[in-house]
Amino acid sequence: MNNPEFKHIGSLITFEEHGRETALGYLFDAPEHGIYDAQFGRIDVTSEHAKTHNQLLDQALIRGLEENCAVGLGGTFYRFSDCGRTEVRTWLGTIVSERAVLRGNVLTFHRKGMTFRGRVRKDEDCFRFRRVA
Repeated sequence: MNNPEFKHIGSLITFEEHGRETALGYLFDAPEHGIYDAQFGRIDVTSEHAKTHNQLLDQALIRGLEENCAVGLGGTFYRFSDCGRTEVRTWLGTIVSERAVLRGNVLTFHRKGMTFRGRVRKDEDCFRFRRVA
């Protein structure tokens, strides 16, 4: 797949898609191999650019959850379980909610007075969720 023209290198890296400016997802830094994006594969940015982008994306996802996530909307986060306690985190490990309950494969978590629910698949830490209240 051809890489589009990336904008805002050194900040939240974006590209044009269907006439709209869209941010890249999290970038994976494979030392000695390069920086990778899930959609475009290897992209030509530095490790520092990728780190800055990932940190800004982390902040934007949490801010978007708090300020713009209406009932029925959602996204993807990661579950973290330790010593019987379940948390919801971003890909970078930023805590989204320490108030998470896993019953069977249904994970419910709370943040800023909102309730979110998703299903956890076997052997996967990431899960899709929607706001339910």
